[in-house]
Amino acid sequence: MIGRVALLLALVLALPSEAGESLRPPIAVTGLELVLPGAVMGGREVSTARFTVSGEARRAAENIASAWRNAGTRDVVRRDSGPWQIVSRIVADQVETIQLRDEDGGTSTGLISRWNVQPVAVRIKNHPKLLLPTDAKTIDQLVNREGARVVVTTVALSARAVAELAREVAERAATLGFTRRPVMEAARAGGEIDVSFYRKGVRRDSAPDKDGARVGGAELVVTIERRGAKSAVVLHLIEETP
Repeated sequence: MIGRVALLLALVLALPSEAGESLRPPIAVTGLELVLPGAVMGGREVSTARFTVSGEARRAAENIASAWRNAGTRDVVRRDSGPWQIVSRIVADQVETIQLRDEDGGTSTGLISRWNVQPVAVRIKNHPKLLLPTDAKTIDQLVNREGARVVVTTVALSARAVAELAREVAERAATLGFTRRPVMEAARAGGEIDVSFYRKGVRRDSAPDKDGARVGGAELVVTIERRGAKSAVVLHLIEETP
């Protein structure tokens, strides 16, 4: 699981907020922050918090496994994956996983995630498949639903050049009703990267919320970057319902 979501988790780990007490490891931790609130990945809802532990990751993982077993949890799984020490358990219709790794200074960092077993569906008006070129292969997608807000980050790969992909995405965005915002565009570097900003369905008299999106509208950021023989396309879409 770590390999599959690492890229997308990196996009949101810099956005801390207070973590609910229910998403807390059974050992003493510091710096508990909710970094992924109610996201939908692989058709299942997940919430993730990060934290810091004093001491080695392996010892912390063993202490967590013991605490869960002592609390009466029978389905506890303990394993390693590269630098990560992992402990998982099943509670009712949820899977809870804690991942820890050693850091400098005698501390460990960790992630605690809770996955719902039952699949959920999130409706996306401006679905990324309508924005991506037909030859672009989606390698992963993160859907974060918070009340009326839906945030979708999609990562895809294509063999085509950056400029060619940027033109087609722009055409598809225009077809869906998005307006390009040239004043916000980033500088290009030898055709190796293209960053474009779009907006859709926003009333001129509507005020933006704290994150810049406006009620009833949609914001889209498209980043296309050449990486070896492939071009990586990242779509970051924010939708707001009235």
